[in-house]
Amino acid sequence: MNIAVMFLIFLLLMVIGMPIAYSLGLSSLAYLISNGQPLTLIPQKMTVSLESFLFVALPLFILCGEIMNTGGLTRKLVNVARAVVGRFKGGLAYVNVVVSMLFGGVQGLATADTVAIGSVLIPAMTEEGYRKDFSVAITVASSTIGAIIPPSLLFVIYGSVTGVSIGKMFMGGLIPGILLGLGQMVYVFYLGKSRKYKDFIPVGEKLPWKTCLKYLIEGIPTMILPLIIIGGIVGGVVTAAESAVLAVVYAIILGLASRELKLRDLPGIFWKSAKTVGSVMIILSASTIFAYILTQEKVPQMVVNILLNITDNRILLLLIINVFLLFVGTFMDSTPAVTILAPILLPVLTQMGMNPVHIGVFMCFNLIMGLITPPVGSCLYLASGISHMSVEKISKAMLPLYGVNFLILMLVTYIPTLSLLIPSMLGMG
Repeated sequence: MNIAVMFLIFLLLMVIGMPIAYSLGLSSLAYLISNGQPLTLIPQKMTVSLESFLFVALPLFILCGEIMNTGGLTRKLVNVARAVVGRFKGGLAYVNVVVSMLFGGVQGLATADTVAIGSVLIPAMTEEGYRKDFSVAITVASSTIGAIIPPSLLFVIYGSVTGVSIGKMFMGGLIPGILLGLGQMVYVFYLGKSRKYKDFIPVGEKLPWKTCLKYLIEGIPTMILPLIIIGGIVGGVVTAAESAVLAVVYAIILGLASRELKLRDLPGIFWKSAKTVGSVMIILSASTIFAYILTQEKVPQMVVNILLNITDNRILLLLIINVFLLFVGTFMDSTPAVTILAPILLPVLTQMGMNPVHIGVFMCFNLIMGLITPPVGSCLYLASGISHMSVEKISKAMLPLYGVNFLILMLVTYIPTLSLLIPSMLGMG
Protein backbone atom coordinates (compact mmCIF):
# COMPACT_ATOMS: atom_id res chain seq x y z
CA MET A 1 0.00 0.00 0.00
CA ASN A 2 1.32 3.43 -0.89
CA ILE A 3 0.77 6.64 1.01
CA ALA A 4 -2.03 7.81 -1.32
CA VAL A 5 -4.14 4.75 -0.47
CA MET A 6 -3.62 5.39 3.24
CA PHE A 7 -4.86 8.95 2.79
CA LEU A 8 -7.87 7.68 0.82
CA ILE A 9 -8.80 5.22 3.60
CA PHE A 10 -8.45 8.01 6.16
CA LEU A 11 -10.72 10.34 4.17
CA LEU A 12 -13.34 7.63 3.59
CA LEU A 13 -13.48 6.84 7.30
CA MET A 14 -13.88 10.55 8.04
CA VAL A 15 -16.69 10.86 5.47
CA ILE A 16 -18.71 8.02 7.01
CA GLY A 17 -18.51 9.77 10.37
CA MET A 18 -15.89 7.74 12.21
CA PRO A 19 -14.17 9.70 15.03
CA ILE A 20 -10.90 11.32 13.99
CA ALA A 21 -8.76 9.22 16.35
CA TYR A 22 -10.09 5.94 14.92
CA SER A 23 -9.82 7.23 11.34
CA LEU A 24 -6.14 8.04 11.88
CA GLY A 25 -5.45 4.80 13.75
CA LEU A 26 -7.22 2.41 11.35
CA SER A 27 -5.72 3.97 8.21
CA SER A 28 -2.26 3.72 9.82
CA LEU A 29 -2.97 0.11 10.84
CA ALA A 30 -3.99 -0.80 7.29
CA TYR A 31 -0.75 0.70 5.96
CA LEU A 32 1.45 -1.18 8.45
CA ILE A 33 -0.28 -4.53 7.80
CA SER A 34 -0.16 -4.23 4.00
CA ASN A 35 3.53 -3.28 4.07
CA GLY A 36 4.53 -6.03 6.51
CA GLN A 37 5.72 -3.66 9.21
CA PRO A 38 5.56 -4.75 12.88
CA LEU A 39 2.34 -3.77 14.63
CA THR A 40 4.33 -3.12 17.80
CA LEU A 41 5.05 0.28 16.23
CA ILE A 42 1.52 1.36 17.15
CA PRO A 43 1.75 1.08 20.96
CA GLN A 44 5.37 2.25 20.86
CA LYS A 45 4.60 5.44 18.97
CA MET A 46 1.37 6.09 20.88
CA THR A 47 3.08 5.92 24.28
CA VAL A 48 6.33 7.63 23.31
CA SER A 49 4.42 10.57 21.82
CA LEU A 50 2.86 11.31 25.22
CA GLU A 51 6.02 10.94 27.31
CA SER A 52 7.13 14.53 26.78
CA PHE A 53 7.26 16.53 30.01
CA LEU A 54 5.73 19.42 28.09
CA PHE A 55 2.41 17.58 27.85
CA VAL A 56 2.01 17.80 31.64
CA ALA A 57 0.82 21.38 31.07
CA LEU A 58 -2.03 20.36 28.78
CA PRO A 59 -4.27 18.48 31.27
CA LEU A 60 -3.49 20.97 34.03
CA PHE A 61 -4.67 23.98 32.00
CA ILE A 62 -7.85 22.07 31.14
CA LEU A 63 -8.34 21.28 34.85
CA CYS A 64 -7.79 24.94 35.72
CA GLY A 65 -10.58 25.95 33.33
CA GLU A 66 -13.00 23.45 34.87
CA ILE A 67 -12.19 24.73 38.37
CA MET A 68 -12.83 28.30 37.19
CA ASN A 69 -16.25 27.37 35.81
CA THR A 70 -17.38 25.45 38.90
CA GLY A 71 -15.83 27.89 41.37
CA GLY A 72 -17.56 30.95 39.90
CA LEU A 73 -14.32 32.52 38.66
CA THR A 74 -15.55 32.67 35.05
CA ARG A 75 -18.63 34.61 36.19
CA LYS A 76 -16.35 37.07 38.01
CA LEU A 77 -14.44 37.67 34.77
CA VAL A 78 -17.77 38.38 33.06
CA ASN A 79 -18.62 40.89 35.80
CA VAL A 80 -15.24 42.63 35.44
CA ALA A 81 -15.80 42.98 31.69
CA ARG A 82 -19.34 44.30 32.29
CA ALA A 83 -17.98 46.91 34.69
CA VAL A 84 -15.40 48.10 32.14
CA VAL A 85 -17.21 47.96 28.76
CA GLY A 86 -20.79 46.92 29.54
CA ARG A 87 -22.21 50.46 29.55
CA PHE A 88 -21.43 51.18 25.88
CA LYS A 89 -23.76 50.47 22.98
CA GLY A 90 -23.19 46.82 22.24
CA GLY A 91 -21.87 46.43 25.78
CA LEU A 92 -22.57 42.71 26.20
CA ALA A 93 -21.04 41.98 22.79
CA TYR A 94 -17.86 43.73 23.92
CA VAL A 95 -18.07 41.82 27.20
CA ASN A 96 -18.26 38.57 25.23
CA VAL A 97 -15.02 39.34 23.39
CA VAL A 98 -13.17 40.73 26.43
CA VAL A 99 -14.09 37.73 28.59
CA SER A 100 -12.79 35.39 25.89
CA MET A 101 -9.48 37.26 26.01
CA LEU A 102 -9.36 37.00 29.81
CA PHE A 103 -10.55 33.38 29.91
CA GLY A 104 -8.01 32.48 27.22
CA GLY A 105 -5.29 33.83 29.51
CA VAL A 106 -6.00 30.91 31.82
CA GLN A 107 -7.49 28.01 29.88
CA GLY A 108 -6.40 28.10 26.24
CA LEU A 109 -9.12 25.85 24.79
CA ALA A 110 -11.68 27.27 22.33
CA THR A 111 -14.34 24.63 23.00
CA ALA A 112 -14.22 25.29 26.75
CA ASP A 113 -14.58 29.01 26.04
CA THR A 114 -17.68 28.38 23.91
CA VAL A 115 -19.38 26.33 26.63
CA ALA A 116 -18.36 28.42 29.65
CA ILE A 117 -19.06 31.84 28.17
CA GLY A 118 -21.85 30.86 25.78
CA SER A 119 -23.97 29.32 28.52
CA VAL A 120 -23.82 32.62 30.44
CA LEU A 121 -23.80 35.33 27.77
CA ILE A 122 -25.95 33.94 24.94
CA PRO A 123 -29.12 33.95 27.12
CA ALA A 124 -28.11 37.29 28.69
CA MET A 125 -27.56 38.95 25.29
CA THR A 126 -30.82 37.60 23.89
CA GLU A 127 -32.71 38.85 26.94
CA GLU A 128 -31.16 42.31 26.58
CA GLY A 129 -32.42 42.61 22.99
CA TYR A 130 -29.59 41.33 20.78
CA ARG A 131 -30.57 39.23 17.80
CA LYS A 132 -30.05 35.63 18.82
CA ASP A 133 -28.04 34.66 15.73
CA PHE A 134 -25.64 37.56 16.35
CA SER A 135 -25.29 36.62 20.04
CA VAL A 136 -24.32 33.08 19.10
CA ALA A 137 -22.04 34.19 16.24
CA ILE A 138 -19.96 36.60 18.35
CA THR A 139 -19.67 33.95 21.07
CA VAL A 140 -18.37 31.34 18.63
CA ALA A 141 -16.01 33.74 16.84
CA SER A 142 -14.52 35.11 20.06
CA SER A 143 -13.86 31.60 21.39
CA THR A 144 -10.90 31.35 19.00
CA ILE A 145 -9.15 34.21 20.83
CA GLY A 146 -8.51 32.02 23.85
CA ALA A 147 -6.74 29.47 21.68
CA ILE A 148 -4.22 32.13 20.55
CA ILE A 149 -3.64 34.17 23.70
CA PRO A 150 -1.28 32.33 26.07
CA PRO A 151 -1.48 29.70 27.42
CA SER A 152 -2.69 28.18 24.14
CA LEU A 153 -2.91 24.39 24.34
CA LEU A 154 -2.32 24.17 20.59
CA PHE A 155 0.98 26.03 21.07
CA VAL A 156 1.95 23.38 23.64
CA ILE A 157 1.31 20.67 21.03
CA TYR A 158 3.17 22.57 18.28
CA GLY A 159 6.16 23.13 20.57
CA SER A 160 6.19 19.48 21.60
CA VAL A 161 6.22 18.08 18.06
CA THR A 162 8.69 20.62 16.65
CA GLY A 163 11.00 21.33 19.59
CA VAL A 164 10.19 25.06 19.54
CA SER A 165 10.16 26.73 22.98
CA ILE A 166 6.63 26.82 24.38
CA GLY A 167 7.49 30.02 26.28
CA LYS A 168 8.39 31.70 22.97
CA MET A 169 5.17 30.40 21.40
CA PHE A 170 3.09 31.78 24.26
CA MET A 171 4.65 35.21 23.93
CA GLY A 172 4.41 35.04 20.14
CA GLY A 173 0.64 34.59 20.35
CA LEU A 174 0.01 37.57 22.62
CA ILE A 175 -0.20 40.38 20.02
CA PRO A 176 -2.07 38.27 17.40
CA GLY A 177 -4.61 37.24 20.07
CA ILE A 178 -5.17 40.83 21.17
CA LEU A 179 -5.46 41.94 17.53
CA LEU A 180 -8.10 39.29 16.90
CA GLY A 181 -10.10 40.52 19.89
CA LEU A 182 -9.79 44.15 18.79
CA GLY A 183 -10.82 43.22 15.23
CA GLN A 184 -14.02 41.61 16.49
CA MET A 185 -14.73 44.59 18.74
CA VAL A 186 -14.32 46.94 15.77
CA TYR A 187 -16.94 44.86 13.94
CA VAL A 188 -19.32 45.24 16.91
CA PHE A 189 -18.62 49.01 16.94
CA TYR A 190 -19.42 49.21 13.20
CA LEU A 191 -22.75 47.45 13.70
CA GLY A 192 -23.58 49.79 16.56
CA LYS A 193 -22.93 52.87 14.39
CA SER A 194 -24.66 51.55 11.26
CA ARG A 195 -28.34 52.41 10.84
CA LYS A 196 -28.79 49.34 8.67
CA TYR A 197 -27.89 47.03 11.56
CA LYS A 198 -29.33 49.02 14.47
CA ASP A 199 -31.52 46.07 15.51
CA PHE A 200 -28.37 44.00 16.12
CA ILE A 201 -26.91 46.17 18.88
CA PRO A 202 -28.93 47.58 21.81
CA VAL A 203 -27.59 50.16 24.26
CA GLY A 204 -25.74 48.53 27.15
CA GLU A 205 -26.91 48.57 30.75
CA LYS A 206 -25.26 51.34 32.74
CA LEU A 207 -24.32 49.82 36.07
CA PRO A 208 -24.10 52.01 39.21
CA TRP A 209 -20.51 52.96 40.01
CA LYS A 210 -20.72 51.10 43.34
CA THR A 211 -21.64 47.90 41.50
CA CYS A 212 -18.78 48.43 39.03
CA LEU A 213 -16.35 48.97 41.89
CA LYS A 214 -17.64 45.84 43.62
CA TYR A 215 -17.19 43.75 40.45
CA LEU A 216 -13.67 45.07 39.92
CA ILE A 217 -12.59 44.37 43.51
CA GLU A 218 -14.11 40.87 43.41
CA GLY A 219 -12.41 40.19 40.08
CA ILE A 220 -8.88 41.29 41.01
CA PRO A 221 -7.83 37.91 42.50
CA THR A 222 -9.07 36.11 39.37
CA MET A 223 -7.31 38.64 37.11
CA ILE A 224 -4.03 37.71 38.82
CA LEU A 225 -4.32 34.15 37.50
CA PRO A 226 -3.17 34.94 33.90
CA LEU A 227 -0.32 37.00 35.36
CA ILE A 228 0.88 33.99 37.36
CA ILE A 229 0.96 31.87 34.20
CA ILE A 230 2.48 34.39 31.79
CA GLY A 231 4.67 36.24 34.29
CA GLY A 232 6.19 33.06 35.67
CA ILE A 233 7.15 31.80 32.22
CA VAL A 234 8.45 35.16 30.98
CA GLY A 235 10.46 35.71 34.16
CA GLY A 236 12.08 32.31 33.78
CA VAL A 237 10.87 31.38 37.26
CA VAL A 238 8.79 28.41 36.11
CA THR A 239 8.28 26.26 33.03
CA ALA A 240 4.92 26.02 31.22
CA ALA A 241 4.08 22.83 33.13
CA GLU A 242 5.04 24.35 36.48
CA SER A 243 2.98 27.47 35.79
CA ALA A 244 0.00 25.21 35.07
CA VAL A 245 0.44 23.56 38.49
CA LEU A 246 0.52 26.98 40.17
CA ALA A 247 -2.59 28.05 38.24
CA VAL A 248 -4.54 24.96 39.37
CA VAL A 249 -3.56 25.41 43.04
CA TYR A 250 -4.36 29.14 42.93
CA ALA A 251 -7.75 28.52 41.25
CA ILE A 252 -8.68 25.92 43.90
CA ILE A 253 -7.72 28.33 46.71
CA LEU A 254 -9.79 31.14 45.15
CA GLY A 255 -12.78 28.88 44.61
CA LEU A 256 -12.70 27.54 48.16
CA ALA A 257 -12.14 31.02 49.63
CA SER A 258 -15.21 32.37 47.80
CA ARG A 259 -17.20 29.34 49.07
CA GLU A 260 -18.54 28.72 45.57
CA LEU A 261 -16.26 25.70 45.20
CA LYS A 262 -16.74 22.83 47.64
CA LEU A 263 -14.30 20.01 48.34
CA ARG A 264 -17.02 17.57 47.29
CA ASP A 265 -17.03 19.24 43.84
CA LEU A 266 -13.40 18.30 43.15
CA PRO A 267 -13.92 14.60 42.20
CA GLY A 268 -16.51 15.65 39.59
CA ILE A 269 -14.19 18.36 38.26
CA PHE A 270 -11.30 15.88 38.02
CA TRP A 271 -13.50 13.35 36.19
CA LYS A 272 -14.82 15.91 33.70
CA SER A 273 -11.29 17.18 33.04
CA ALA A 274 -10.02 13.61 32.63
CA LYS A 275 -12.63 12.92 29.94
CA THR A 276 -11.60 16.05 28.04
CA VAL A 277 -7.90 15.22 28.39
CA GLY A 278 -8.52 11.62 27.31
CA SER A 279 -10.24 12.67 24.10
CA VAL A 280 -7.40 15.08 23.27
CA MET A 281 -4.64 12.58 24.11
CA ILE A 282 -6.04 9.70 22.05
CA ILE A 283 -6.29 12.00 19.02
CA LEU A 284 -2.75 13.21 19.66
CA SER A 285 -1.28 9.72 19.99
CA ALA A 286 -3.13 8.37 16.93
CA SER A 287 -1.98 11.32 14.82
CA THR A 288 1.61 10.63 15.90
CA ILE A 289 1.50 7.20 14.21
CA PHE A 290 0.09 8.80 11.07
CA ALA A 291 2.81 11.48 11.13
CA TYR A 292 5.51 8.81 11.65
CA ILE A 293 4.40 6.98 8.50
CA LEU A 294 4.42 10.24 6.51
CA THR A 295 7.97 10.91 7.68
CA GLN A 296 9.10 7.38 6.77
CA GLU A 297 7.63 7.85 3.29
CA LYS A 298 9.56 11.14 2.96
CA VAL A 299 6.35 13.13 2.49
CA PRO A 300 7.89 16.31 4.03
CA GLN A 301 10.61 16.30 1.36
CA MET A 302 8.01 15.70 -1.35
CA VAL A 303 5.93 18.65 -0.13
CA VAL A 304 9.01 20.89 -0.06
CA ASN A 305 9.83 20.01 -3.67
CA ILE A 306 6.23 20.42 -4.87
CA LEU A 307 5.73 23.82 -3.25
CA LEU A 308 9.08 25.20 -4.38
CA ASN A 309 8.39 23.96 -7.92
CA ILE A 310 5.06 25.81 -7.93
CA THR A 311 6.64 29.13 -6.97
CA ASP A 312 9.59 30.57 -5.11
CA ASN A 313 7.64 33.78 -4.41
CA ARG A 314 7.31 33.98 -0.63
CA ILE A 315 4.05 35.97 -0.66
CA LEU A 316 2.32 33.57 -3.04
CA LEU A 317 3.69 30.51 -1.25
CA LEU A 318 2.36 31.70 2.11
CA LEU A 319 -1.04 32.35 0.53
CA ILE A 320 -1.11 28.82 -0.93
CA ILE A 321 -0.17 27.31 2.44
CA ASN A 322 -2.83 29.36 4.24
CA VAL A 323 -5.55 28.28 1.81
CA PHE A 324 -4.41 24.66 2.22
CA LEU A 325 -4.50 24.92 6.03
CA LEU A 326 -7.95 26.54 5.96
CA PHE A 327 -9.17 23.63 3.82
CA VAL A 328 -7.63 21.06 6.17
CA GLY A 329 -9.17 22.81 9.18
CA THR A 330 -12.69 22.42 7.77
CA PHE A 331 -12.61 18.62 8.10
CA MET A 332 -9.81 17.83 10.59
CA ASP A 333 -9.49 18.85 14.23
CA SER A 334 -6.65 21.26 14.96
CA THR A 335 -4.81 18.84 17.29
CA PRO A 336 -4.04 16.10 14.72
CA ALA A 337 -3.62 18.71 11.99
CA VAL A 338 -0.79 20.42 13.89
CA THR A 339 0.79 17.09 14.86
CA ILE A 340 0.80 15.88 11.25
CA LEU A 341 1.43 19.09 9.30
CA ALA A 342 3.90 20.99 11.50
CA PRO A 343 6.81 18.59 10.81
CA ILE A 344 5.94 18.70 7.09
CA LEU A 345 5.61 22.47 6.60
CA LEU A 346 8.29 23.62 9.03
CA PRO A 347 11.20 22.58 6.73
CA VAL A 348 9.57 24.36 3.76
CA LEU A 349 9.19 27.65 5.56
CA THR A 350 12.44 27.62 7.52
CA GLN A 351 14.21 27.00 4.21
CA MET A 352 12.72 30.35 3.15
CA GLY A 353 14.25 32.01 6.21
CA MET A 354 11.10 32.19 8.34
CA ASN A 355 11.21 31.96 12.13
CA PRO A 356 9.72 28.75 13.65
CA VAL A 357 7.78 30.81 16.23
CA HIS A 358 6.14 32.91 13.51
CA ILE A 359 5.37 29.75 11.53
CA GLY A 360 3.75 28.15 14.57
CA VAL A 361 1.63 31.18 15.41
CA PHE A 362 0.10 31.62 11.96
CA MET A 363 -0.29 27.86 11.45
CA CYS A 364 -2.14 27.40 14.75
CA PHE A 365 -4.16 30.59 14.18
CA ASN A 366 -5.23 29.24 10.80
CA LEU A 367 -6.16 25.74 11.95
CA ILE A 368 -8.10 27.06 14.95
CA MET A 369 -10.48 28.73 12.48
CA GLY A 370 -11.54 25.20 11.57
CA LEU A 371 -13.19 24.96 15.00
CA ILE A 372 -15.73 27.60 13.94
CA THR A 373 -16.33 26.51 10.33
CA PRO A 374 -18.61 23.75 9.05
CA PRO A 375 -18.83 20.84 8.51
CA VAL A 376 -16.90 19.66 11.61
CA GLY A 377 -16.37 22.87 13.61
CA SER A 378 -16.82 21.67 17.18
CA CYS A 379 -17.44 25.17 18.57
CA LEU A 380 -20.33 25.59 16.13
CA TYR A 381 -22.02 22.41 17.34
CA LEU A 382 -21.49 23.27 21.00
CA ALA A 383 -23.02 26.73 20.47
CA SER A 384 -25.87 25.15 18.51
CA GLY A 385 -26.63 22.89 21.47
CA ILE A 386 -26.55 25.79 23.94
CA SER A 387 -28.69 28.14 21.83
CA HIS A 388 -30.96 25.54 20.14
CA MET A 389 -30.17 27.22 16.82
CA SER A 390 -29.15 25.35 13.67
CA VAL A 391 -25.51 25.27 12.58
CA GLU A 392 -26.61 26.67 9.19
CA LYS A 393 -28.11 29.81 10.77
CA ILE A 394 -25.09 30.32 13.02
CA SER A 395 -22.69 29.93 10.08
CA LYS A 396 -24.64 32.47 8.02
CA ALA A 397 -24.53 35.01 10.87
CA MET A 398 -20.80 34.42 11.20
CA LEU A 399 -19.88 35.28 7.60
CA PRO A 400 -18.65 38.84 8.43
CA LEU A 401 -16.72 37.49 11.43
CA TYR A 402 -15.02 34.92 9.21
CA GLY A 403 -13.85 37.90 7.17
CA VAL A 404 -12.53 39.67 10.28
CA ASN A 405 -10.64 36.56 11.41
CA PHE A 406 -9.18 36.03 7.93
CA LEU A 407 -7.99 39.65 7.75
CA ILE A 408 -6.16 39.31 11.08
CA LEU A 409 -4.73 35.97 9.91
CA MET A 410 -3.26 37.67 6.82
CA LEU A 411 -1.71 40.41 8.97
CA VAL A 412 -0.14 37.81 11.26
CA THR A 413 1.11 35.79 8.28
CA TYR A 414 2.73 38.64 6.37
CA ILE A 415 3.96 40.76 9.29
CA PRO A 416 6.31 38.51 11.31
CA THR A 417 6.96 41.31 13.82
CA LEU A 418 3.48 40.78 15.26
CA SER A 419 4.56 37.31 16.42
CA LEU A 420 8.22 38.00 17.13
CA LEU A 421 8.23 41.44 18.78
CA ILE A 422 7.43 40.38 22.36
CA PRO A 423 9.74 37.31 22.39
CA SER A 424 12.50 39.56 21.05
CA MET A 425 11.84 42.32 23.60
CA LEU A 426 11.96 39.76 26.40
CA GLY A 427 15.28 38.41 25.15
CA MET A 428 13.78 35.06 24.19
CA GLY A 429 15.31 35.13 20.69
